[in-house]
Amino acid sequence: MADSWENLPAAHNYTFTTERLLLRPPRLDDIEGIFAMRSDPQIFYWKDPDSEKAQSQAWIQARLESNCYLSFLVEELPDARDDHGKTTDKSPVIGVMGGTHLPEIGYIFRPSVWGRGYATEALKGFIKFYWETFPQGHPSIPLADNRGYLEAVTGTADEAPQASASIAVLKKCGFQYWGEQKAEEVEKPGQTVMLPVWRCWGPNHTEL
Repeated sequence: MADSWENLPAAHNYTFTTERLLLRPPRLDDIEGIFAMRSDPQIFYWKDPDSEKAQSQAWIQARLESNCYLSFLVEELPDARDDHGKTTDKSPVIGVMGGTHLPEIGYIFRPSVWGRGYATEALKGFIKFYWETFPQGHPSIPLADNRGYLEAVTGTADEAPQASASIAVLKKCGFQYWGEQKAEEVEKPGQTVMLPVWRCWGPNHTEL
């Protein structure tokens, strides 16, 4: 259990597994796998994907320098691997799961593993890990805020098939529709883009 933000290391060192997956901290040598995902417009359909490796390198570096992040890279455990998981960049990383600005969380997975239930499995594993490790919520969340929930923001269901799939994953993992918020990274001329917000409450907390 971790209760003090000041006592957390600059980069988390947590690792856990689910039935088919390993979730571990990011490393600098993960750049090939991270760039492969963050440069893919199929994955980053709601914003501009990375065009240079330096952008993906900065993403990794930020998570190594601040304990505000709780990001995990996802790999298949040996028994779950088959030819579908082979990648041209030879990285074993198939996804990213976890918190960027907690309590907000997010996830992305390579298109080569879509449809295998990995996002649902990884998110359920993350939720279980999160509340077992931080039963009162992550220490980086200000005490003035409510630490009793996790939150996700998605695209709209009519925007892209990926948004509909992501919403289905959230619902399977106990998230409920909470409202909308202005999209900070999505721009449409003359429009204010509002995106759905989803929340999942911890076992020791109740909805406000």
